[in-house]
Amino acid sequence: MGVLALDHFTIRTEQWGKTAEFFERVIGLSSGPRPDFRFPGCWMYAGGRPLLHIASVVGGDKDLQAYLGNKQGGYGSGCLDHVSLRCEGLESVQVRLQSMGIAFRERVIPQMGEHQLFLEDPNGITIEMIFDYVPGARIVGQAMASLDIGQSQEGS
Repeated sequence: MGVLALDHFTIRTEQWGKTAEFFERVIGLSSGPRPDFRFPGCWMYAGGRPLLHIASVVGGDKDLQAYLGNKQGGYGSGCLDHVSLRCEGLESVQVRLQSMGIAFRERVIPQMGEHQLFLEDPNGITIEMIFDYVPGARIVGQAMASLDIGQSQEGS
């Protein structure tokens, strides 16, 4: 058995409409078919597959809890640090984010062949967008400190 890819991630939120709009306008996912669950929400697609499931927690959410379980108490997946998406079209994404007034941080890691952008969705979840590293690509967002990848971390 081995993991092949990220299938999907789910966000429970009181702001499901805003969250869906963010992932459509900013990240580039598209809304698509969703089973007729007894709680509001939507599924967002990339490459013809549902990548993000958004579930509304408004209205007592007993149907949501019956389906996904009770997540009260701030533990479990509340430990989620970020969601990382493999992307393409770095320059057009940088321009789009700037034109929308979306703040983002970015870093280049040539040793890993990556150019990374980091931004937050309406729920405060960090979204990492990873692009192939291209020598000479500009950093137009807030530059992040470079990392010393592959060097010894002895004494830390």
